[in-house]
Amino acid sequence: MAPATGNVDVVTFEVLRHRLWEINDEMALLMGRISGAPSVYESGDFNTAILTPEGRGLYAGVYVIRQASALDIVVQKVIEVFGDDIHDGDAFMTNDPWYGALHAMDTAVVVPIFADGELVAWTGVVVHELDVGGSRPGSWTVGARDAYQEVMLIPPVKMVDQGKMRTDVEAMFLRNTRTPAINALNLRAKIVAQNMTGDRLRAIIEEYGKDTFLAVQEQILDYVRRSIRQRIADLPDGTWYANALLDHSGLENDMYRLKLALTKRGDRLEFDFTGTEEQVPGSVNCAYSGLIGGILQVLFPLLCFDLPWSHGAVMDCIDIISEEGTINNAIFPAGTSMATVNACQSTGNLIWEAMARMYGCGGDELREEVIGLGYGGVNMAVIAGRRNDDSTFVNMFTDSVGGGGGRSFGDGIDTCGNFIAPAYAIPNIERTESLHPLMCVYRREREETAGAGIYRGGTGIEYMFIPYGTDHPMEAVYFSTGCGHMETKGVAGGLPGSIQRNVVARDIDIQGLFAAGTIPTALADLSPGETDIVAAKDVRWLNPNDAWICFCTGGGGYGDPLDREPSRVAADVRRRLCTQDEARRLYGVIVDAEHLVDAPATETERQARRHMRLETGRRPATQLPANVDFSGEELFRVGSILSVRAAEGGPVLGCRECSHGFGPAGDDPRQYAVIVETPIADLNSLNAHADSDDVVLHQYCCAGCGALFSTDLHRRGEDPLMPEMHLALNAAE
Repeated sequence: MAPATGNVDVVTFEVLRHRLWEINDEMALLMGRISGAPSVYESGDFNTAILTPEGRGLYAGVYVIRQASALDIVVQKVIEVFGDDIHDGDAFMTNDPWYGALHAMDTAVVVPIFADGELVAWTGVVVHELDVGGSRPGSWTVGARDAYQEVMLIPPVKMVDQGKMRTDVEAMFLRNTRTPAINALNLRAKIVAQNMTGDRLRAIIEEYGKDTFLAVQEQILDYVRRSIRQRIADLPDGTWYANALLDHSGLENDMYRLKLALTKRGDRLEFDFTGTEEQVPGSVNCAYSGLIGGILQVLFPLLCFDLPWSHGAVMDCIDIISEEGTINNAIFPAGTSMATVNACQSTGNLIWEAMARMYGCGGDELREEVIGLGYGGVNMAVIAGRRNDDSTFVNMFTDSVGGGGGRSFGDGIDTCGNFIAPAYAIPNIERTESLHPLMCVYRREREETAGAGIYRGGTGIEYMFIPYGTDHPMEAVYFSTGCGHMETKGVAGGLPGSIQRNVVARDIDIQGLFAAGTIPTALADLSPGETDIVAAKDVRWLNPNDAWICFCTGGGGYGDPLDREPSRVAADVRRRLCTQDEARRLYGVIVDAEHLVDAPATETERQARRHMRLETGRRPATQLPANVDFSGEELFRVGSILSVRAAEGGPVLGCRECSHGFGPAGDDPRQYAVIVETPIADLNSLNAHADSDDVVLHQYCCAGCGALFSTDLHRRGEDPLMPEMHLALNAAE
């Protein structure tokens, strides 16, 4: 189909682009109101989109971004499969990752919108279903090797044929789920919400005309494209690097490396994932749809923070290099039931890390968007079983939220959830307890989870659930990441948040504690007969006298923790978000018993810690001599303490705090650093529960003053000089 041409006047354009935005949001609100799944109407585990007739995304909703950002692929695959057999009143469904779904539980329904017999748009709704079958409740198939051992995949099928429901297709879909009533209601909610949206879009055509409606679609894409390209063009050219570790395949407890080189040239971005490991046996891989979802879930909030979330426009501004058969571009029959919260999420973590480094070299507007990694990865469970009346239940716990990343101007938000799902919410605990035979004993913000920095990351959550009101054991399927290392990395010298884990306390006397007037608020209050620390992906049975404790990572910090205002550290100690030991160990701040700062002792401690960095850190054998003039005019900042300055022989890189010159601006700053290697267990007490001692924190410090400008996590023995950046600057610039 040829795109529409022609211009719409600016007033009409502004009216219609905002009207379309609101229509997409209204579609989501209606979906949420009709759904019977708490994960949808309580937490927002779904999303919506409006697309052009060719399947280019115009608007993605504010719920789980990655679910909507791959709907372009769904619609384009439907067009490819059905060709001319697409009619007014049709609705198409798929949960197949190789046709655009992210994993089997994210069931997408897309609807063509016709006006006067012409296809003028598409709409789409994706919902994470509570269960679509398979060997594990919730369909997170711990123990599966490949797609054949997971759940049924449905390539695009007609669910509605010219206004008539395909009851045979629906029966096939519902036959394979433990939650047929909820899935049936979700299916109708998707169709009804899109029927309403179709009416809203046809009302625009009736008021403004079909040509205007088609033309405004092209203008929206052009407006977003031009805005993004200008935003990119204002940054210096260069390449910024990121690496991520994904732990536990669902089959084996190992770590898998993902890599990214983000290159900015002119007004385009290139995302090169070369070096990412091959797809693995297990359920953590994602197909190409997950790769796209992982990229766009970060580019929308970071690159389009004041623009429509138009996937079609963003894709016109980027290039992607990725080898098929890798863990985040897997080919069939790779296992993908955990794709969204594993390879897809890890892809997003790479993008976030590299974008933060790139924005740290930008002007004031983009520097305000610099943020450490928050959330990092999922730490969740599905619990299923029987009530005493023998009715069954399945619940996916969306209570697990981490802290937001520290920002260039302020602390991360405590227990803020996931920035790649802006409207995602923690469920109402009374609702959970009213629907399922479970009791929440406590939920609280957990100390020692936040990444330290000038601005710390937000704290993560800890909570405890117990079986309540049933004598039957419950099956608990755990699916987590970040159990062997910290996924929420800091930026510009900020430290990462904590690991996250699930713990089952066996044979506790919770009723005795209640009877004595005691409500436990930590594992230490329980005196369990056995403490069972659950693997990242695992299955357990919970008995009536057991308790499940979940603690989640905090966000990564921004900047050197030794530069944090001591009074802010003391305030966190008073609020029990930071311990006195943590204050001394990570911030060099001495807080007394009255939670006041001992200023002289703090100054002495901080000087000693900077000196210790220089004394105990090692210089790379390949380190170049730093003998440059760093007294010239500052051209731009790099992160928190570095900058590029003018010099006679060309731009040079160095430290703003002590004016120590590193070398030519195009060199990676890490090769001039003093590198301090720290076991992750030394950062906080929670990291002692890591299921591996194979990961270390590398801290990169200025060789002149010991200021910390970069951090990274590597496997023990890996090259600490994995690069951070290479600015495309030379002597002529």
